Amino acid sequence: MRIRTSRKRQIAGRLRKPKKRRTRKRRIKKSEPLLKAPVIPIEAVPVTPDLVKVVETDQLQLDTSHDKGFQAGFAKGYQEGKYAGGEAIIDQMLPPDQMLPEVTVEQIIAAGISMYREHSLPLLTVEQVGDRIIHALDEQQPLSLVRLGDGELLTLAQEIVMPVETVRREGKFLEYAGVKVPDLDIRNRLAEAVLGADIVGIPRTRMPNYQPLVSPVFRAYSIPFANRQWTDSLVNYGLCQAGYLMRILRNRRVLVIGNMAEPLSAVLAGSGIAIAGMITPVNGARDAVRIVELARHYDFEIALVSAGIAAVLITEELARLTGKVAIDFGHMANAIVKGEAPITE
Repeated sequence: MRIRTSRKRQIAGRLRKPKKRRTRKRRIKKSEPLLKAPVIPIEAVPVTPDLVKVVETDQLQLDTSHDKGFQAGFAKGYQEGKYAGGEAIIDQMLPPDQMLPEVTVEQIIAAGISMYREHSLPLLTVEQVGDRIIHALDEQQPLSLVRLGDGELLTLAQEIVMPVETVRREGKFLEYAGVKVPDLDIRNRLAEAVLGADIVGIPRTRMPNYQPLVSPVFRAYSIPFANRQWTDSLVNYGLCQAGYLMRILRNRRVLVIGNMAEPLSAVLAGSGIAIAGMITPVNGARDAVRIVELARHYDFEIALVSAGIAAVLITEELARLTGKVAIDFGHMANAIVKGEAPITE
């Protein structure tokens, strides 16, 4: 059966133009990326009061020049954080019937530090470390200088200070540094290397996973603070800045180890340093045994090792087995290659 449509409706259907569906194009506004705060590697720049002041000022000016809202939020967050980490603690410590209206938080902290000076851990200065290295070279004595940063401390903390999941979360960079978490074998070997090293650099900064991890980690492995030679973990930079590097390397046969070995050797050779050889690449901490075995066949006096966490293992074992000097050189290699740290005396 055919249903007939009225003629009026047929005509109306032909005359009616189909409506165009109007779609509004969304204008995608390109937002300018927020300018990030200047990144200052904790383990690359000594933190001084003057530096902190400059960084704080620069961040407030540089980060916020493009966005007033960000400027206000940054400043507010900074002030709240500074209060929570300083003035708020004083508020909690002071008796309710007392105030210190004319004493700054810096003065209170300075007074507290002076009271605990007898508990402080003496660190070798850059000059003392440099002189010890030169003495060991002159007397043909073994000497190992290793340095601990957040990577090494987090590796040591696995399942003995921190759960593995916490270490994995806090140390997302660890695989790049040469350790795939969990790795308890490397953890234990790292502790043995710290115990066996002649000079150990430890971080002075109290940022999380740096100095606050040192004591719990050392207690866990029974690493004593007494009767050991400690220095700042940034001593590699200090040696270069103080002009000690050229004094240490001049007229010595230098073995260069690490992924930057080739370009670093070229720069050193260009400065008149005798290169005994270079070993590259280092494929993580588990490659340390192979690297040490290769290094033992070179005729060298001092080894510069830039190999992430593996550097601690290589440096300590190489000095112990060969009777030579080995230094955990770290990212100093990158700085020299890039021209950021000229080799001067």
